This record gives sequence, structure tokens and C-alpha cells, in this order.
Amino acid sequence: MQQFDWYVRKPLLNLNLYMEQNTLFNTEVSRRYSKALFKVASKENSEQVIYDEVSSLLDLFKSNDIFAKLFLSPLLSSKSQLKLVNNLFSNTDKKKINVSKNVLAFLKVLAKNGRLKILLGSLYSFQNLVKSMHKEVNINLTTAFPISEDNVNKIKNILLKKTDKKINIISNVDKNIIGGIILQSGSSLIDASIRNKILKLNNIKKGVN
Repeated sequence: MQQFDWYVRKPLLNLNLYMEQNTLFNTEVSRRYSKALFKVASKENSEQVIYDEVSSLLDLFKSNDIFAKLFLSPLLSSKSQLKLVNNLFSNTDKKKINVSKNVLAFLKVLAKNGRLKILLGSLYSFQNLVKSMHKEVNINLTTAFPISEDNVNKIKNILLKKTDKKINIISNVDKNIIGGIILQSGSSLIDASIRNKILKLNNIKKGVN
């Protein structure tokens, strides 16, 4: 675990709803932890192995609501978080969820620091780092209502004209944005939602008054 501590300290339900509304999903903190895991994976040439493990963990989040609620809860103490990780994961005990020693160390560092609530964001961020290395990028598309695959592809084709990378669109629905779309990749955000336009108009009115 020490190697992760060093990297992280160095220059310091509904899954879709969580991703859309929880500010911890894509913060500098989650990116810092994912970079720590990525550095260890790169050092040992195990990016693909750990990428596959991360994908399996994300599948677990999506398929098991109880698992997701446990790990995303902001109420657990660091001691409880570490106990949760130790009870569920192992790189030797076949009765538990099997993960590599590096992923297990990563989970334990998050738990020890009381950071399991950013696990989901860190896992997605790690995927983005690996995909970026292979010229791939994930883009979160948020709309007020479900849109057709044809419209998703139209948006994707517009974005492809701006980059030479392969684009993976992750569609989410959030009625709170009222209309329009929000595009996010890493720290880059394009908010063309009606909600954002209303907020801007309200700010202008406040300035006039």
C-alpha cells in the first residue's frame, strides 16, 4: 500500500443518477487516486490486466444495487470502509471477490483514507487514462430525456471531427437539466442545457438589479 500512498500524496439506488448529481464522481481527488493506480500499472506493464479488473468492478456496481450503495455511502467511517474491503476482496481467498494485489492495495488505501465514496469516479478515471493512452476517450452525454441511438451517433460524428481519438459515448438522463445537453470528458465540460441558460439569465438579472 505504501507505493499508492506515495503517489497520492505526491504534489497532493441509481448509478446514472449518482454520476450526474454527485460532485465526487469526477473530482481532482478521484483523478489523483486513479493516476496513482495508473502509475503502478504502467511501472509493472499491467495496464490491461488492471483495466479488465476495473471493468469487472464497474460491472459489479451496475448489476448489484446493494454493493453500489455500500461503497458510495458517505456515512461509513474509514475503519468501517477498511473492514468492508477486507470482508469482500482478496487476492488469495477464493471465497471472496478475487482481485490482484495492486487493486486490493488501491482499495485499501481508499478505505484507509475514508475515500471509498470516490471509488466509482476513480475507476472511470482510470479507464479514461488507459483509453487515452490507446487513443480512446469516454464522453458522458447527459440529456433531459432518453434520446435515440441515431441522435447519439450524430453527436458522436460531430465530436469525431474535433479529435483523432476513438470516442465512447456514455448516455445519462437527468430531467433536472430541463432540456439541451451536457457533454463531459474528464475536467472538460460543455453545458448547453436549458437549466444552465436559465441560471445565466438569473445571474444577469441579479447584476442589473
